[in-house]
Amino acid sequence: MSRVLDFLNGLDNYELAFFAKYKRNTYMKETQKIISDYLLEKGYSKSKIDRLIADNPKSKLSDHKERCPRCYSDKIRKNKVEWTNAAESNGIEARAATWDAIGGRVNYKDEVICNVCGYWIKDPNHQKPLPNSKKIMNGIWDILIGVLRNIKNVW
Repeated sequence: MSRVLDFLNGLDNYELAFFAKYKRNTYMKETQKIISDYLLEKGYSKSKIDRLIADNPKSKLSDHKERCPRCYSDKIRKNKVEWTNAAESNGIEARAATWDAIGGRVNYKDEVICNVCGYWIKDPNHQKPLPNSKKIMNGIWDILIGVLRNIKNVW
């Protein structure tokens, strides 16, 4: 059995629904086909996926495990990453990290990502992918700023 199928078999019904909605399309086409075939075999339709997401009983759990705020799964991964964005942060920790970097030392922080739905729980370097709506708004903002600068230069 492939690693993809092993992973899918390790998900409960609710986690599989969140995976299908939020993470399936992040894979290559061949892997998406394997995932879609698996979902069909298990009887998942768009309406069933939406219903499982809406009815997720894990949202009411209070077992003090670290869980994803979107799908409430405890299947999360933590990666130690070099903290490169300390200059944009505030506080004593950021200042100390900046001085450490000047001295040649490296600071590490945890990057925490949900393995089920792909939600970035902690992103110390602010590198998580932007949604399309945010990209569009940033583009409109850049155009507006450019127009205003050109108007200012004309006067």
